[in-house]
Amino acid sequence: MLNFGIISTARINHDAMLLPVSKRDDVFIKAVASRSLHKAKSYAEVKNIPFFYGSYAELLEDPAIDAVYISTPNSFHVPWVREALLKNKHVLCEKPFSPTYSEALDLIKLAKSKGLLLMEAMHYAYHPTVRQIINELQDGKLGEIENVFTQLGIPTPFEGDIRYQINLMGGSFMHLGCYCLHFIQNILNIPLRLDNVCVEKKDKQSADVLSIGNLKSTKGLDEFLFKTTFKDRHLNSFAKIQGTKGSLTISSIFNPVSSKNKRFVDVIEIRSDVFNRDQFPSNVFHQTCYDFQLETFMNAIKKGDFTPLVDSRHAALIEQGLALTRPVTSGGKRKEKLLLAS
Repeated sequence: MLNFGIISTARINHDAMLLPVSKRDDVFIKAVASRSLHKAKSYAEVKNIPFFYGSYAELLEDPAIDAVYISTPNSFHVPWVREALLKNKHVLCEKPFSPTYSEALDLIKLAKSKGLLLMEAMHYAYHPTVRQIINELQDGKLGEIENVFTQLGIPTPFEGDIRYQINLMGGSFMHLGCYCLHFIQNILNIPLRLDNVCVEKKDKQSADVLSIGNLKSTKGLDEFLFKTTFKDRHLNSFAKIQGTKGSLTISSIFNPVSSKNKRFVDVIEIRSDVFNRDQFPSNVFHQTCYDFQLETFMNAIKKGDFTPLVDSRHAALIEQGLALTRPVTSGGKRKEKLLLAS
């Protein structure tokens, strides 16, 4: 039995950990931590979690905790991943787990040195169909990939939502763009750099509500595009890929599973002149992407395979995007690319 501790009481905990764990008999949520003891206690009582702590550090000192799930705001990911590893805990951290390439490399190195599993919770990529698509694109199913466009949009968060807070590394680029960049980097599987990112904000003090950018390869191509927004009417995601051998359009790529009558069904749709949807696995067990993610984590633990399930190339692209979309704070000359919302 693997005992998990949850660091933070974020809403994502229910879908990402509590529900998947409830379906398994080899993992248990033993404790939760908040920066408020009262909040941790209330959360633990409602969610039937045995132990609670009024600080993240206290939870990490608990010798009964084998692994932690970190769902704090983005700005707290790196320090608490590091502390968890130093306290000999396996780590599943929400995306994006690191805002810089160097910190990603440091954490990967630390996890390897401690013999611990470090995994970024890029849940969509663990869905069997998505995983097979990525693998086949890497293997050249579409030939050489020439153009990619990905989009991910969600309904407007309520006023005061932490996703608007720039000091917490909020914004559509960080919260949604990380999916687009992760997918593009993985299917191309070549060195990439962010060439340009433009953002829209409600005001200069808020994080971006929309971002549009493009990436270039070492060959100088500039047709690898992404768009993210907090202004959609509903959850909306898709990817369009053009290769020398054909094309592929994937609807619901970043949200391939939906709930229906208390069960989960695949909603991912594939249109292609090369791929055949019938060749891909169906969701016969009615699992969510978070179920597949936890299964991957647990299988690695059981096999003793602690190869980090993170990609430092992804962190490098995030770092480049932050440099292009955030204001300079210490005398630099670069101006933020900004389109104020009307």
